[in-house]
Amino acid sequence: MIKKILKIILSILFFLTKKIFVRKNRVPHKIMDNLSNKLHSIFIFTSFPSLYILWFDINIASFYLNNLIYTVLFLQFVLIIRYYNPLMLEKKVFQSKIMNKINRLSLIIFILNWIFLSFLFSLAFLLISFINYGFYIFIINQINKQKAQEEFKKQFGDGDYSKEDIIKKHIQNLFESDLDINQIQRSEIKKQYRLMAKKYHPDVYTGTQKDKFTSINSSYKFLINLVK
Repeated sequence: MIKKILKIILSILFFLTKKIFVRKNRVPHKIMDNLSNKLHSIFIFTSFPSLYILWFDINIASFYLNNLIYTVLFLQFVLIIRYYNPLMLEKKVFQSKIMNKINRLSLIIFILNWIFLSFLFSLAFLLISFINYGFYIFIINQINKQKAQEEFKKQFGDGDYSKEDIIKKHIQNLFESDLDINQIQRSEIKKQYRLMAKKYHPDVYTGTQKDKFTSINSSYKFLINLVK
């Protein structure tokens, strides 16, 4: 529940930040897009330790380190948002592994903070863990949305589809009729899929819709993930 709430808050903040910093009509810029993509990877690696260090208020020869870290993170984040581009929507396998290791390590650090520092400090650590992970999840969700849109366009053709249009298309494709998504249950989706799979299986079907079986599988996956 807490994760869901934090993800919603982070999504809203991210959306507002995009509205402020992102160009309305984005013009591809090779140098800045590549830089933004690299900064995104660096941000995934550095944001967690940087946010953690911020809690210690470190001073080096009367220089306040927090000011530099805040500034660097903010400028880095602004550049990532302003030049948000398709390169950043490529799944970064190495970064994914790092994030998984950080999530496993976070529990150990949480316990150590609790024992040697304080419970409030350990809670603060959890907060920065959620912030870091929330940014990462947002990017992964964008990747999945882009893939889903590409698959949908291959299936139903190019067009300016709203979320409701996409849902209706998938329902029509699987059920071959117009139904209300709120009245469809998972059991009905599974039952209908079995019927349609038998009907349009390549070994049985002899009609003209040769890609229908693949299309049905795609609509089934979409609807079964949508209906909880």
